[in-house]
Amino acid sequence: MKKKELRKLKKLLKQEKHHYIPQFYLRPWLNADDKLEEYGRVPPSNQIRSRRRGTDSTGFVYNLYTLPGTTEDTKQNVERVFFGKVDTDAAKVRDKLLAGAPLSLPDRYNWARFILSLILRNPEEVLKMKVSVNAIFDQPDAELQAKYLKFREPHEPATAEEAIRQHYPEAPDRSALLIGTQLIQNQKAMQTIAGMSWSIIRTDKASRRLVTSDRPVVMTGGLLRLDGHICLPISPRHLFVACTLKPTMDAFLRAPKSKLVRESNAQQIGQARRHVYGWDKSDLAEVRRGISKRKYMSLIRAPERLSESA
Repeated sequence: MKKKELRKLKKLLKQEKHHYIPQFYLRPWLNADDKLEEYGRVPPSNQIRSRRRGTDSTGFVYNLYTLPGTTEDTKQNVERVFFGKVDTDAAKVRDKLLAGAPLSLPDRYNWARFILSLILRNPEEVLKMKVSVNAIFDQPDAELQAKYLKFREPHEPATAEEAIRQHYPEAPDRSALLIGTQLIQNQKAMQTIAGMSWSIIRTDKASRRLVTSDRPVVMTGGLLRLDGHICLPISPRHLFVACTLKPTMDAFLRAPKSKLVRESNAQQIGQARRHVYGWDKSDLAEVRRGISKRKYMSLIRAPERLSESA
């Protein structure tokens, strides 16, 4: 093995897969070959194709949540400890939802937290968070600047911003990841979702199966609007629906199952940024027509508001 290849291998071995689409969530789409259909752009041509993939081989970025500037023992805590807990708890709730078993109040909160995590944990939202937090660190407020100047030694940087960057260069990115975990556990948002009307709609009679994607949460109307609702496929034949008002839920329950599948799939394909996931390759033409053509929500707030909540 050449030295260059050896260095590349050593570097790769230090990387850790961080699945922003949890493996447990995708498993209901696994077929007899223990793989699902992954739709997306395949290099080098970047044409939209489908291919069979295992859950370990998709929906991840290396070291996405690695905490910079921490010890070897703690740098993976966001992935292993925080998301480990979020996903373990959510997997138990998902199994209950598929089985039609009753949910406890903690179950509802655990599922609400999981939904928030799916919105916030993808690479683009993590990057937005880092950009926002870095903007805060680049412009410390007047109070912090005044305090710094009061205690500043002559040999130290002239501004609080310079001092932070000099002594704590990794602090902004580390803070961004930790703030992200706080947003995912936001009590008001979790309480709102947990208090909505929930149903699992079975689509067995529809000819097509549900697909999902790397942006699987469909939220229409927002959490605080009366017509607000959330949809999340949890298997090729089960659609999780949460509604603010009962009439909205009644409309979902009355709708033809084929229409629900068609509209859900169109949303999943349109929101997807990298991949759509399905049971088989039957949705390739629709994916090619519609992938990434719809906007996807962002819960990242402006830097000044982030600084107030941090």
